[in-house]
Amino acid sequence: MKIKYKDIIQIIIISLVLSLCRYFFLDDYPLFKESKLKEVGEFSSESDSLLTFINNLKSPTLVDLKTAKLLYDKNFVTFIDARDNESFSEQHILSSINLPYELIEEIVSDYDLEYMIQLKDDFTQKIDINGHIFYIGMLNEDFYLSQSMSKINNKSFTNKNFIIYCSGHGCSLSEDLGFYLHSLGIKKILIYEGGMPEWLDNGFPLNND
Repeated sequence: MKIKYKDIIQIIIISLVLSLCRYFFLDDYPLFKESKLKEVGEFSSESDSLLTFINNLKSPTLVDLKTAKLLYDKNFVTFIDARDNESFSEQHILSSINLPYELIEEIVSDYDLEYMIQLKDDFTQKIDINGHIFYIGMLNEDFYLSQSMSKINNKSFTNKNFIIYCSGHGCSLSEDLGFYLHSLGIKKILIYEGGMPEWLDNGFPLNND
């Protein structure tokens, strides 16, 4: 039987074209999720520029180490650790709140948070994850996380913007949690992809329990 190389080449080309179409146009293709995240580049250190950037967020957005540290130093965001409670207890970014991705659906269901967030009425719910206590709520139609009830009572906290991290490059927990929270209507979400390894390598503030 004579091999028709022309036909083989045509089949290969058609297969490549179909694969590319699937990659770029189907949302459920595994590799596509990465392209949903926008990424910011170099950033001005001026507070007004940072706040403008945060206020204009429409979807979870990647930030690099420099921007993450700048936001941390300015106290413009609440850091959320998406790892499990055991990893968080061993070591985490100072002042971050542990909201494990593996438990988020359970937490939302147990406290009926989706309904409460949609109502946009003020509320506060205490969350206890193996002794790690924090508060979730709404204030003036803004979602917040806080470690201190006194700050909530005094309305003295301003961080209703969030930066989520996990175990660095290759860890998707921060991205998964970011898109889950976004689906609940929470808009101001950043993803710090470098996560714990990069933060640790640069000697930035940690809490070692």
